[in-house]
Amino acid sequence: MGRIALLIDRSYIDTQSCYMELPIHLANNGFKVDLYMPFSTNNHQPFFQNQAIRVLPFPDSAFQKAEYWSKILYARDRKYSAIIGTPVRGVWIAYKTAFLQRIPFYYFADELLEHLIKDKPAPEKNRLMRQNYLANKKSAASIVLGEERYTRQKEQNRIDYPHEHIVIPNSQSGAAEKLRSNYFRDVFHIEDRKPILLFAGTLGWILAGRIYEETKGYSDRDYHLIFQSRTVGMMGNDTHPFIKLSTIPIPSSMMNYAVSSADIGLVLYDRESPHETNNGITAGKIGTYLKNGLPLIAGSAENLRVFEEQGIGNFWDGKTEFDEVACRALKSLKNNQANIPGYYRTHLQYEVFFSKFLSHLRKSIH
Repeated sequence: MGRIALLIDRSYIDTQSCYMELPIHLANNGFKVDLYMPFSTNNHQPFFQNQAIRVLPFPDSAFQKAEYWSKILYARDRKYSAIIGTPVRGVWIAYKTAFLQRIPFYYFADELLEHLIKDKPAPEKNRLMRQNYLANKKSAASIVLGEERYTRQKEQNRIDYPHEHIVIPNSQSGAAEKLRSNYFRDVFHIEDRKPILLFAGTLGWILAGRIYEETKGYSDRDYHLIFQSRTVGMMGNDTHPFIKLSTIPIPSSMMNYAVSSADIGLVLYDRESPHETNNGITAGKIGTYLKNGLPLIAGSAENLRVFEEQGIGNFWDGKTEFDEVACRALKSLKNNQANIPGYYRTHLQYEVFFSKFLSHLRKSIH
């Protein structure tokens, strides 16, 4: 079938379904896959059962760059049928590799350009914008996480030319299913059966900080609140009087089991932040919560109101006291749970959307 290269310039691949599912589905459909990624001690290196997937170092250092290009030019096992890259560095290397090997290249829009280059000096920012524009224009198509995000990509990448895009959500394959699990109850020795409200992700988001401060005054409630994060130090190092903080990194192979032990998932993206608003609707935590049967508390970005409208969660305006929206979510818990399988199948189930990309890829190769 051929070999596909993925140049993903992210060390946290193990934490996001959009990265993990792509090589798995390519390999399951007969391709050999080389996944190039930066290695980091702060993140788990991804593990794949399919031996057709190789994990290789992203060409960062001078030695890695020399090794990469020499093998692209001369090694038989680095001759690819197609190549996929993430902005900004991944797409540029992928574009140049595709040019040398005369193969199709796909622009994998996991992040928006504006966020990736916002802190760069002006000369470097201009160079990266030019490279990104050329790479996106020369790609066979863009792989995007959602239609709304693609609208922003078109603006930021100045897509003023005919261009195809294919939506593949940031979520897992298979039907939504809540596993039998006591993971967080075991970790925190929770003996009662009060529902667990879970926030899984970085504590750098604005509303996560708001909840962290507000709940310092909480005593006993009809629920437990757990923050699963490796960034607890951002909020200070003291023990929180109400929130249970878990800093144990959970590998992707364990994530469904852990999340299934909770009852409601928190999706916290502030409406005042363009980056949070753009990120919110395609956040990996949405797919993970819903895959494991957890209704959502989502807000305050307006585009997250859709989950209440679809009957799978409750919207939080970010101003109402958190306890009020938590109690409201508990009252609608069973009704929201019942609507999740149908919503997940229609809007998020990975393989349903991957099939369109696979068809496009096979036509591009041949």
